[in-house]
Amino acid sequence: MKNSDFQGLLQNFFLERLINQQKVSYYTIQSYKDTFRIFLKYMNDEHGVSAYTITMEAINADTVVEFLNYLESHRKNKCKTVNNRLAAIKSFMEYISYEAPEYLSIVRRVKAIPFRNVEKKEISYLTKEEIDALLNTCKSSTPDGRRDYLMILLLYNSGMRVSEMISMQRKDVIIPSNGSCHLRIMGKGRKERTIPLWQTTTKYLIQYMNEHEIHNNDYLLSGRNVEHLTRSGVRYRIACIAKEASCKCPSLEYKSVTPHVFRHSTAMSLLQSGVDISTIAIWLGHESIETTHKYMIADMKLKENALKKLHEPEPRYLNSRYNAANDILQFLKSL
Repeated sequence: MKNSDFQGLLQNFFLERLINQQKVSYYTIQSYKDTFRIFLKYMNDEHGVSAYTITMEAINADTVVEFLNYLESHRKNKCKTVNNRLAAIKSFMEYISYEAPEYLSIVRRVKAIPFRNVEKKEISYLTKEEIDALLNTCKSSTPDGRRDYLMILLLYNSGMRVSEMISMQRKDVIIPSNGSCHLRIMGKGRKERTIPLWQTTTKYLIQYMNEHEIHNNDYLLSGRNVEHLTRSGVRYRIACIAKEASCKCPSLEYKSVTPHVFRHSTAMSLLQSGVDISTIAIWLGHESIETTHKYMIADMKLKENALKKLHEPEPRYLNSRYNAANDILQFLKSL
């Protein structure tokens, strides 16, 4: 493999590795594409190395670290975004490790670059009263209002990601003879899962599909001048609904109501209803149960806060309580 073959390696990484072998989603392709587009522009602007002349030797650990710092300082990217860019580069390096093993020394050093520590915020979710306030704000007298109502119902009932919802078609709605409805969802890594719907959601969904004559390959949620709603379109509509609903439900004013908040709300609702964490992980399409564990932690904090509001009994202490010697206390203090 020659140094000038970087361009060929990168093309094969996208065409062979990501698209043909891993069959990653459209959104993953776009994210990885943006990473290398920004990286190549950075190499040209900061190091004077064009995309046509760049070699594998130029993509070393020092350069990658400088690129990550550039993202943070110049592009003002947050740690989560920087980590996503690094993950894309590491994935490319993993491909290089067996496709061009002569670059293993470069690969090892790049893959050893640590991810940024991301501040873990408390999980934000909506209560049933807040969900009801959002639904009641949707204007059932207009087509857009009825679409918004269905959008919120689907997000809360299924807990699916916004990208999964906007790509859903009529053929993904399964209605058996007994009338119970299921959604077939294609998640991350092209992992398919099936989610049951409440009777109220089922009834509204069927009515909506009949009203709009939605057929097999039609998208459930149409947009203006586009085949289906976009992610930005969903965010905009939810922001508008939340702003209006906050007038009657003040607690919404202090929450960031995004499409992903409904996913958290579904998980917390299932957990508080007694559904086990393994089922919730399957419901949400989590690859690892560790991802779902954060909801258990959030629920425990709620219980601890409730406990603090209870009146504690006066403590009783035994007179024979053990007292540590001063020297051991000093020792522990010095640690």
